[in-house]
Amino acid sequence: MTSSIPPESFPARMADRAGLVAVIVLALLARFHSITVPVIWYDEAYSLLLAEGSPAYIWATTARDVHPPLYYVLLHFWMLLFGNGVLSARSLSALADVGTLLLSIKLMSLVTTRKATWIAALLLALLPLSVRYSQEVRMYTLLGFWLMGATVALVCWIRAPVQKRYPVFYALLMTAAFYTHYFAALCVLVHWLCWWQVREGGRSMAIPIRAWVLANCAIVVLYLPWLPDFIDQLLRMDGLEWIPPLTWQTALTFVWQLVMMEGAVTHSSLWRVLPSVLIVVCAAAVLLKARHERPFSVLLVGYFFVPVLTVLLVSLIVPVFNARYLVFAAAALPLIVALALDAWSQRHAVLAAVAMALVLLAEVHGLSAVYAQTDEMNGTSIRKDARLDAVIAGLGREVRPGDAIVVDNLYWYLPFTYYNSTGIQPRLYAFKPPTGTLWGTAEYGGWALIPRHLDSIIFDDFSTLKLNAKRIWWVTGYARPEHDALFPKHWKQVLVLKEGDSEARLFIRGETPTP
Repeated sequence: MTSSIPPESFPARMADRAGLVAVIVLALLARFHSITVPVIWYDEAYSLLLAEGSPAYIWATTARDVHPPLYYVLLHFWMLLFGNGVLSARSLSALADVGTLLLSIKLMSLVTTRKATWIAALLLALLPLSVRYSQEVRMYTLLGFWLMGATVALVCWIRAPVQKRYPVFYALLMTAAFYTHYFAALCVLVHWLCWWQVREGGRSMAIPIRAWVLANCAIVVLYLPWLPDFIDQLLRMDGLEWIPPLTWQTALTFVWQLVMMEGAVTHSSLWRVLPSVLIVVCAAAVLLKARHERPFSVLLVGYFFVPVLTVLLVSLIVPVFNARYLVFAAAALPLIVALALDAWSQRHAVLAAVAMALVLLAEVHGLSAVYAQTDEMNGTSIRKDARLDAVIAGLGREVRPGDAIVVDNLYWYLPFTYYNSTGIQPRLYAFKPPTGTLWGTAEYGGWALIPRHLDSIIFDDFSTLKLNAKRIWWVTGYARPEHDALFPKHWKQVLVLKEGDSEARLFIRGETPTP
């Protein structure tokens, strides 16, 4: 009995399998290392508390947020299976990102050489931005998984347009992406560019216009149930006020931020611009060679540049430029670099090896920042310094029956609710700035997670607060000196529990002074 595998290909296949196992192990180690160290912060607490509800509740509540519901529904069932602990909840994001890695390997194996495929696999396994958002209970890596899967389905469809299953896979995966995050629309632009480029290239096996339009129409039809809520969110445009206006420094140093995990600077820094220049050089080298050898290189280059440039242009009108929204696009950076290194290695092997080593060193630097929680991504400083978990653990040891708890601001109320094991329903101090409006929008965003029957827990003036308890705990994730002016004079502070920037103060309430 003879093997169907040619003798010369058997060692290569065994090497590929060993390489695949090694890359998966490396990716898992990178993503699960220190995954439980950062504290659950506001965005993650929102995900966890929302996912505790039923799918119907999630659908209705998410309609009053800024994101679609699919991630929260999947997280709901994930938590039913594995619990709502930090490790189990964050592991959904980590495993989704490892899935994106596997799909990227499949994509590269379809469109380029074996060497480029494994270079890309190694670089993507260690991509700092992917690791950072693999360790957060949010939907960004899941979006990357759906979109990379849809891209693989598109390439398979182009290569075999008579196959009926590929357009079905494509439509379902893109629909899932749209139900996960609205920035899936950016990948639609990439896919249309690829479809058009293949047709313009005169390929005999291009996807027919009718089939392509039908697949895209199917996505729209499947999205119709959510469309009214999407339109309402679009018209309201709430929840984006935290994103700063776009600056040239942010735009020009974006690649530096993705790899080195350091933010933009206000002053000129050529070193921080250099990675952006180099990725443009890599992309140009790939596209120039693509004319003759790699028709899908436009797809891989566009997968990063089209979303990034589109968001840059939109941000000139409405600030929406933030690294976490482009995690899916950042996955193409290792693919572009791998294509360029593969091309250069054919003539300048030593130069390509040195470049590869420098890229790996940059990624290791970025990973060290992620693990040390010194990266400058949104929320990192809070995840490191706002040790509400430790404060609430101490509170659980000190609290007595009949105590009252007051939490400072909705931003800390949601993480407190996640960690709270005291059995006491806290009151929520909702600070009103001089404008007289609450942070956020009432009944939208995080406020929507507070049931209507608990509206009475919210107050904005300590002089109107009525408590029967003699012992009152004040809990905040970020202690500030101005808090001292909030408390009535007949409250006597007797204990402070402090961890990082977070604290819990215990007050003994004396007799209310008579006017």
